[in-house]
Amino acid sequence: MNPKTTPPEIPDRAAAVSLNLLPQISRKKYETAYEKFLTWRKNSKIKSFSENILLVYFEDISKTFKASTLWSQYSMLRTTINIEHNVDISTYPKLRSFLKRMSESYIPKKSKILTAEELQQFLNEAPDEMYLLIKVAVAIGVTGACRREELWKLKTDDLKDLNSALLVKIQNTKTKKSRTFTVTGEFYNIYKKYAALRPLDMSENRFFINYRKGECTRQVVGINKFGGMAKQIATFLKLPNSHLYTGHCFRHSSATILVNAGGDLSTLKRHDGWRSSSVAENYIDDCITNKITVANKIVTSIEQPTVTNPFTQMDTENSHYLHEDQPSTSTNINITKNLLKTNDIPGLSLNNCSNFTINYNFK
Repeated sequence: MNPKTTPPEIPDRAAAVSLNLLPQISRKKYETAYEKFLTWRKNSKIKSFSENILLVYFEDISKTFKASTLWSQYSMLRTTINIEHNVDISTYPKLRSFLKRMSESYIPKKSKILTAEELQQFLNEAPDEMYLLIKVAVAIGVTGACRREELWKLKTDDLKDLNSALLVKIQNTKTKKSRTFTVTGEFYNIYKKYAALRPLDMSENRFFINYRKGECTRQVVGINKFGGMAKQIATFLKLPNSHLYTGHCFRHSSATILVNAGGDLSTLKRHDGWRSSSVAENYIDDCITNKITVANKIVTSIEQPTVTNPFTQMDTENSHYLHEDQPSTSTNINITKNLLKTNDIPGLSLNNCSNFTINYNFK
């Protein structure tokens, strides 16, 4: 289209649409990353968006940023530069190779997890007067593998009491896909105890409101308070390195407990709402129960003596009754006394027999 014939309002409308292409929740982060890059480019007296320029920029910030942060910066710049300047930096192979090389020796720090036994100990020993809010956050957060922001945004409309269980719907997740789960058993009783203390005339529809000395206030719980709950649990249980129990602890603990209980890959992906299998596979690979099961199979195979099937050494007459590869676990075998020598099976004595049936269990 000829620029001279383009209506004057079109560029302004296009610019407004372009701004909406950035994620609403993290738009500020995208804009900050973009502004930092433009400032660096200006100070370096550079005007280009070439691959070499981006390569040098990322080499500079790699001195202060860890590998995971470099990838997030790359992702944000890829989007903003494409929107603002119509330049696709995802086509820069050397830049991606550099980022991959920086990630080779990087080991991401994960939040420590709370085991099923530790959670049970906390629920049993921690007094409700001080810890009921954290207990109900555990009940919902661990059962549903919730992120701290998902607990923070949870509304009363997202909860449905089924009398014997609680149905929870998580809206606006990180993957843009809602998920539902139920809270049952002891966790449901904890929810009922907390819900009964909420003021009846609350205008705020956020479910989690502050709790102090046995009573609920009218102030909603902040997102940072959810982030510190796992640390409070670890501190109460006197676990080492309590500062490593972060806001992702409930989610990681939920996945680990599920896998240790026998959950498979598809169950884990549905439960946690993951699209990719790689993240879920990490939990399965790290599962102690799975590792013990595999080790037991190997050790049992080595230690178990090989048992020779006495029937495989018989004469060929009537051998169609006795195939050593027969898959069934219990088989009726009709043979004659001439086919079987009593010395073949210790403890078995056959005298003056004509036709008879032997039930032999193949293992």
